[in-house]
Amino acid sequence: MVANVANLEPATVHDLDESDFIPSPARLVDGLRDTGYSYEASFADIVDNSIAANANKVDIKIYRMADGELRVVIADNGDGMDLTTLLNAMRYGSPKRHDPKSLGKFGMGLKTASTAFCRKLTVFSIKNGECNGRAWDIEEIKRLDRWVLLTPDHDEYEEDIDFIGELSDKKTGTVVIWEDIDRLISHSEKDSKDKLLAVLVAEIRDHLSSVFGKFLDKDNTDAANVEIFVNDEPLEGWDPTGKWMNSGDGKRVTIQKKVIDYEETLNEEVSKLSFELNGYILPNKSDMTDEELNKIRYGNDNQGFYIYRENRLIYGGGWPHRLFTKEPHLNLLRVELNFDHELDDFFQVDIRKTRIIFPQALRQKIKKHLTPFRNEANKRYRQGRNTPKAEGEENYNQHKSSDNAIRKHLSDNAQATLTITDHEKGEVNVKNQFGNITLTHAHLVEGTDISVQVCESLTDGCLWEYGINEEGDVCVLLNESHEFYKKFYTPNFNNPVLIQSMDSVFWSLANCEIGTISEKSRRNIEEMRFMVSKNLRILSDELPDVED
Repeated sequence: MVANVANLEPATVHDLDESDFIPSPARLVDGLRDTGYSYEASFADIVDNSIAANANKVDIKIYRMADGELRVVIADNGDGMDLTTLLNAMRYGSPKRHDPKSLGKFGMGLKTASTAFCRKLTVFSIKNGECNGRAWDIEEIKRLDRWVLLTPDHDEYEEDIDFIGELSDKKTGTVVIWEDIDRLISHSEKDSKDKLLAVLVAEIRDHLSSVFGKFLDKDNTDAANVEIFVNDEPLEGWDPTGKWMNSGDGKRVTIQKKVIDYEETLNEEVSKLSFELNGYILPNKSDMTDEELNKIRYGNDNQGFYIYRENRLIYGGGWPHRLFTKEPHLNLLRVELNFDHELDDFFQVDIRKTRIIFPQALRQKIKKHLTPFRNEANKRYRQGRNTPKAEGEENYNQHKSSDNAIRKHLSDNAQATLTITDHEKGEVNVKNQFGNITLTHAHLVEGTDISVQVCESLTDGCLWEYGINEEGDVCVLLNESHEFYKKFYTPNFNNPVLIQSMDSVFWSLANCEIGTISEKSRRNIEEMRFMVSKNLRILSDELPDVED
């Protein structure tokens, strides 16, 4: 670094101008490191700036130097910045961009996203044949208690500056360098660090392929096409909707596209708003190949909403405001919401661009629109899930005999009266010997003849959980990803006596929970279920491994 701070002394109370009373930089700069950025969101924010600068190629390198220290370099072939523009870009709260569509929206991302994980941020940019560089060093800011922007020595960063030229025919672009990285990977043994680095790179690749999926898709004419490389490997854009499965003769993914119109009144002024809300129902899991399941990233974590601002993913996977409960029955439902920059304030996009807020009235409208789609996705998920087939065929229901046996004795074992009061919220009123309690977000099982339901996963990784079928009878949900299920049920597939015996045990536990639950005991019962599941997972290590 050029020694442009040598003659500066730490700030004192006499330096403070009460007409422009700035916060203490030493205190503030550390606070700004803790704005809640994940490392995936931080990398995405830097790429946002590259796309906003009209880059069509972004190259990210994450590597260890000879001394073992981690280093990150992110270069692009965008328009580049002259000195004035660079200085503004390095300012915390930089001037508003001229283009309101810009993905670099708040004037904070470059700095806060970077220093959330590194203590030294250096930026070089080339424009009109001139290369300028500036840097923030947190230690210098804290030592002097001043916002001292440093001028780095070009010779020390020659390779990084040349990196821009490798990407750009026009010899314009920008390179962002993270040094003194202290938060990306925890301190551990070197071997562990290498493994953690490999995981880090893989997770960043997955995240960026999702966030910029529409930009990476060369056939998408709505977004500018961009190539992104991570450690020299190009990214392939990820499309969560699965509409690529409709490229053949059959329309395997059900698609419904709709424009939602909405009116908002603020200060007696009525604003008319509109945005796209598209629903996609995937084929049943049994109708997709392993390759398709991997490509669609099938599973609980990826069901639900994918919300895009100007083609950039803001929110991916899950149900904002708990519009629906995340459960295996909705794994086939994907929802795409597209809006433009004019709705930024309406949806309250946050600084990390990872969250939006639906106003209460809009939530109800969206939920009403999606409910038929949710029901159809649920129905498609059930197809083949509990349909008896010849023994040995795929999806043969090994729990059917348990269903029949349990239903014969439901009246003898009824320990509570259950009334479903709200299907959408999973709200159930329970009346047992200890009084009345209202359960929310309960698992509601479609059908009237199901007592044992297999799920791909359950809350907190539990082995079993209670459910309620359409007649208000207790069911038991079994977690097929739990180690005990894998090592007991799978090898005993053709032993109906053992299967029925164990099903009876878990159903009795679920039925007992409903029969004894109260506001006072609820937490203890849930903790017991969690602890038993944890113990069985540990003890499963002593059971024989399941052979193919």
